[in-house]
Amino acid sequence: MKKQIFAIAEKCGISAVGICGAERYRRESVSHPAVFASNKGTLPPDAESIIVCAFSYYNGADRGNISRYAQGKDYHRVAIEKMNDIVNYLEENGYRAEAYADTGGLNERMLASLCGIAFRGKNHMMINDSMGSYFFIGYIITDCPLEPDSGKNRSCMDCGRCVKACPSGVLGKEPFDEKRCLSYITQRKGVLTPVEEKLITDTGFIWGCDICQEVCPHNKVINVRGIDVFKQDFIIDLYIPEDMSNREFKTLYRDRAFAWRGKNVLVRNQKIAESSKKI
Repeated sequence: MKKQIFAIAEKCGISAVGICGAERYRRESVSHPAVFASNKGTLPPDAESIIVCAFSYYNGADRGNISRYAQGKDYHRVAIEKMNDIVNYLEENGYRAEAYADTGGLNERMLASLCGIAFRGKNHMMINDSMGSYFFIGYIITDCPLEPDSGKNRSCMDCGRCVKACPSGVLGKEPFDEKRCLSYITQRKGVLTPVEEKLITDTGFIWGCDICQEVCPHNKVINVRGIDVFKQDFIIDLYIPEDMSNREFKTLYRDRAFAWRGKNVLVRNQKIAESSKKI
């Protein structure tokens, strides 16, 4: 059954797949409570296996004003749609299964590590030997007992380039303060501080940030390009007219990962970024 699951994953365009035993995940969550502190969900009592899926989104495009993960279609929808092929197969064979993509509350990065899909970088991104760090993670919880895969006991090159390049200087410090990360700042509502505004004017990003990934040696050669839907109709430089109505915005960008926050945050960031060009 595991062999067939992997074949389905390959056929539907999932870039990598691995199996994490549910019991191992439970043990890890108890042994390392700090790592799992942000979890918002728990495994059902009858869960036997977690099928972890990775989706490469790298499109080879140059840097734009939005992070590469947001240039294509909203991965939440894409990932669920593709993983549902595996869910349907399991259900047809009498098992229960449900797919999640940033919606189930489990620690996706830890899952990717436990099943050997990826290892953690100093920039807190997960890294795969073929995809680099340009990939999304989804998973399927099932009561089907599957042979688990082994994790990789390794880490990144530890070159420190991401730490040096981080525009906000948040990397390399523990505990990691995600609220100082530029990606978080560009998504936050309200008025930004002068220091936060300068991060936007200096980098040009109005949504997200890719700098730590751009300097990472593990991303120098990407052997697995993004699945087709992420390579089509992608946006490199986003521009939102200030007079665009909220309805127009939702209609035009409803299938984009940045749309959930609404247009006002993007317009705010856009104004900040444009102000530096007028000086």
